[in-house]
Amino acid sequence: ELAWDQVAEKLLASLESTPDNLTLDNITSASRFLLRIGAYRRLVDFVVRHLENESFPTPWTFFLEALSHNSEPLSAKMLESLLEGIREQSAEEEAGRSPAFRSKSPEFSEWNNDRKYKIQHAYLSNKRFLLDQLLTLRTQQLYEQEKNLLSRLQKLYPGDLEIQNELAEHKQRYALDILSRRSPKQKTLSEADLSPSDPAIDQALIILIESLHEHAEADPTLAFDFAIVAFMLDEYEACLELLTYCEPSSSFYWFRLEALLKARRFVQVLNEIAHVELTLAHEAETFFATAYLRAQAYWGLGQKHSAIEVMEGLLASRPHYRAGNALLSVWGQQ
Repeated sequence: ELAWDQVAEKLLASLESTPDNLTLDNITSASRFLLRIGAYRRLVDFVVRHLENESFPTPWTFFLEALSHNSEPLSAKMLESLLEGIREQSAEEEAGRSPAFRSKSPEFSEWNNDRKYKIQHAYLSNKRFLLDQLLTLRTQQLYEQEKNLLSRLQKLYPGDLEIQNELAEHKQRYALDILSRRSPKQKTLSEADLSPSDPAIDQALIILIESLHEHAEADPTLAFDFAIVAFMLDEYEACLELLTYCEPSSSFYWFRLEALLKARRFVQVLNEIAHVELTLAHEAETFFATAYLRAQAYWGLGQKHSAIEVMEGLLASRPHYRAGNALLSVWGQQ
């Protein structure tokens, strides 16, 4: 016990030797270690010494757990001070993670329930966004990208029946003909329903996009999923910005081209297609997929003759490319 206490003393001395050491990661790691070895008093004293420092990231979960081992009962005044400090730092979610304090005040149980709800909501929302993206990839006949996304979904939601059904469907057909099943009237209604007109909704969307950027910058491995979220919210410029955090990959290239097309950056689509064709020349479907995108970019630029010519050339090689047939039919009516 004495040896562990000496280790704890040296650890805190090293941590407090310079303000640069008092980072969130360092404090969290040290607090977890102190709690695990039973150095409750040292952990409490350490946090108390720095509470007046506004830049100090208080490790509320570990601090509260250490406090719960105090031999003296917690006074009502002390509890109220803790609640006030937690609210001031907007640390309700972290404080709610402390099992020991949920029996001391109903606020901690409420915060923990809110935290669980947010996690569950985010879990299901992310699944729905990814499934919507799956439909988008099927619409574009991007077989390999659909396969990669299904693989990601399997890892995120193992054993999920809906994901298993999607996987089985993917194996049975090449693509889903969504365009042909949606009438222009239905599409118009859908777009109108999804267009935010309420200022409160607009503000919430701004906050969400800012949050996605902050988290993507902190953890670039999440950037691709966040870009999908922005895409499904029709925030195509935000989607493209989030993709700047991503490492280049096959999925990245195809998704970026799709986002550029949705953002109406038609000239940029045409410029980047050549790079994608060179980079992904080894993939069998590359030139068919880029032809489909190139035709849409030409159409967006008003070069209708070139668009139809490219699409007809694609369909000559792939007569069963149903998304192309559906789009060419729509263009023929305009």
